[in-house]
Amino acid sequence: MPENRKLKSIDGAGERPLQLYVTYRLSTLSAKLNRQAGFVLKRAGNLRVPEWRILALLSLHGEMNGSAITDLAGFDPGQISRIFRALETRGLISVRRTDDDRRSAYMSLTRAGRALHAKVLPAMQQRQEQLLDALTPQERTTFLRIIDKLQVAADRRDFLEI
Repeated sequence: MPENRKLKSIDGAGERPLQLYVTYRLSTLSAKLNRQAGFVLKRAGNLRVPEWRILALLSLHGEMNGSAITDLAGFDPGQISRIFRALETRGLISVRRTDDDRRSAYMSLTRAGRALHAKVLPAMQQRQEQLLDALTPQERTTFLRIIDKLQVAADRRDFLEI
C-alpha cells in the first residue's frame, strides 16, 4: 500500500474499511506472493505454485498419501487430484494404489521429480531470502509468531451467531 494511503489501525469499534480486515490483507498479499512465485516457478522449472508445493512436500516427507498432502498443502481434494494427475503425466511423481482400497493412493517423487525439485529449489530459496530481507530479524520472529496465532484462530468455529 502506498505510504500516503496507509491506514492507521485495525482496532476500534464501528465500521472499518475493507483494507483493515485481516482476511482481506492476507488474501491480497497471498495473491501477490503466488503471482510472484508463479513467475519464478515458470521460469525455473515450468511449474505452477500448487505443483511446486506438492513436490516440496514430497521432497521433505517422502512418500505420502493424498489426504496427508491435502491437509498439509491446504488444497481441496478435487484440486489435488488434478495436480497429482498432471505431475504423474509429466513423470514427476509416482502413484501407488493400495490393494485393499483402490481409492487410497500414495505419492512419491520420481527421479525426474527429485531432479526438478533440486533445480528449482535454489530459485525459491533466493526468493524467500529476498522476501525476508524486507524484515529485520526481530520482525521475522514476530511475524512468524503472529502467523502461528492467526492459524490457531482460523481453526476456531465457535464465533457468535450472526
